[in-house]
Amino acid sequence: MSVMGQRLVYPGQNQINHYMEDPSYLALNGQYNMTGIIQASDTDISNTTQYVYAQLSPFDNAAFGLDYARHSYQVFRYSQIFLNSRFRFNLGNEFHYINLGASIGTDRLNEDRTSKENNINTIFRLGLHYTNFNLTIGGFMNELPVQNNLLNTSLDPLTTYNGYTTYLSYMIRVSDNFRLTPTARYNSYSDLTFFEGVMNLNYKGNYELAISYKNDYSVNAAVSGRFLKHIRVSYSFENAIGSQNFNNVHSVGVSVDLTPKENEIPEWLANVKRNRVKLNSIKKVKEDPVALVETETIEKAETDNIEKIEETISAEEAELAKYPIMTEDAPSDIIDNRLKPGYYIILGSYKQVENAEREIERLRKNGSYARYGKKDANDDFNYVYVDRYDNKDIASKRTRAKQKENGFERVWLLKID
Repeated sequence: MSVMGQRLVYPGQNQINHYMEDPSYLALNGQYNMTGIIQASDTDISNTTQYVYAQLSPFDNAAFGLDYARHSYQVFRYSQIFLNSRFRFNLGNEFHYINLGASIGTDRLNEDRTSKENNINTIFRLGLHYTNFNLTIGGFMNELPVQNNLLNTSLDPLTTYNGYTTYLSYMIRVSDNFRLTPTARYNSYSDLTFFEGVMNLNYKGNYELAISYKNDYSVNAAVSGRFLKHIRVSYSFENAIGSQNFNNVHSVGVSVDLTPKENEIPEWLANVKRNRVKLNSIKKVKEDPVALVETETIEKAETDNIEKIEETISAEEAELAKYPIMTEDAPSDIIDNRLKPGYYIILGSYKQVENAEREIERLRKNGSYARYGKKDANDDFNYVYVDRYDNKDIASKRTRAKQKENGFERVWLLKID
């Protein structure tokens, strides 16, 4: 019989899919998906694990999920099922926030083909992480199964340990398409305590490669790729090092994105998010020392600047007042079943016309007027817009002004020739 070292049974792709062990990452991308993983090791005895994860994100700041795991080790079977929730608390903008996750469920350990069966116990997980643009600090408490040294006289080859993990990561944008994220982690589960370094490379959000080194424990590599837009396939490999001698572990996973197409983030918004992160990552240049001047001179200069700004704002408001906003009395913008040329302030785009009409009705109930139309007869999307102008400069100023209104922060400008 093979002799195996003590091993924590981590989900094999936890460095790519953080929600597998930390509920504060549940549906963090705002998508609905279902993930299944099969994990096995190079051993002659029965030693497999199956995972199923379902995630639902009905609101921007809340998500829910269901997890199921079943571990088979020799004649022992251990299963877990969790109900998960995650809540987000914004701290000024969408790149500065705290995520809090909590899970509650049951576990069951029994010995196959015997009368020995443990009672069902209540278990829980807690996760918390703080993100400030590229920096993330967090930790979580979890209960994980442990495979002990398997000897001929072993009576307890599968147990569970409570413990915690803390981590710190920093995302580096190598380019618009490449993100490199180094992470340092500290894991403590009973007598299994070790540091871990992780390097994650992400390309366009569709392909990921992660390498994890746990001191005196294991080396773990995982790769993931998106295919056919809504399907992600992944694989990981773990090899014991140091004092550990457990067999190599392989994991294969498939994730299916269930998010409706009309709820997907458009490319323009993805670019805006990338640029905003990039701009806030640029360090301010240290100013050269300047000569001291009289206090009265500084106060006078500040007063003059304020007056100039007020004059500029008043002039811009007066100019915009010449161009009234769109109302129900305005002529139709549809010519030959398409939007006529001009600059449109877009609130959203929808493939299903029913969704566009539903959004317009929601705006109407909130006191705002909007319309929708297509760029041409072959266009798949119906664009909901809140205004239209012939002049690009005026349209740009109106767009910036609209973005300052509550509920219209994400409007953008579309040119139709």
